[in-house]
Amino acid sequence: MPKFVDKEAKRLEIISAAMKVFAQSGVVNAKMSEIAEVAGVGKGTIYEYFRSKEEIFSHAFELFFQEMRTALREIANSSDSPEARLRKFIKTALVDFTTGNEEFLNIMLDFWAEGIRSKNENVSQILDLDAIYSEFRAVIASILDEGIREGSFRPVDSNIAASTLIGVLDGLYLQWAINPFVFKFEEVGDFLVDNFLRGIKNN
Repeated sequence: MPKFVDKEAKRLEIISAAMKVFAQSGVVNAKMSEIAEVAGVGKGTIYEYFRSKEEIFSHAFELFFQEMRTALREIANSSDSPEARLRKFIKTALVDFTTGNEEFLNIMLDFWAEGIRSKNENVSQILDLDAIYSEFRAVIASILDEGIREGSFRPVDSNIAASTLIGVLDGLYLQWAINPFVFKFEEVGDFLVDNFLRGIKNN
């Protein structure tokens, strides 16, 4: 009787193994043979699921950001006040999605670089940085616009404010990747949300 293989489970196992290799060696220096060894499969098996290490890398981040997108959409569509949603957004981005995802943070530079320079159509369609950032900006801007309409936030340019907030978040991810002992995400999250709100609230 032929052995049943759960292809989706195997695909996720390969992605998980690849992230360990990427975190240790970097995407540029990682080899498919290393990924196969960590995954406990033959090198040929890897190619049954992915055409290149860049494609594995892209799918790994797509899974990560899809989970984040779902959570952030739920926040944006909740019935909480704009201030409460903004607080929850920042907490989710800085705390919930960094806990247990240290391997992703350790290779954020690879992620940005690969997303910017990729000329591989199959990779660029998956790792579309512009689409990812556009969606995050839109979520934040929608919360800000609602707060402005209600009068709880000052009439700021919501797109500029959203872009600024995302830039701060990315900067914190980068600093943590360089030295994870500089700060705790919980602490900087509280500081960031308090001061960001202080700047936009209609006192």
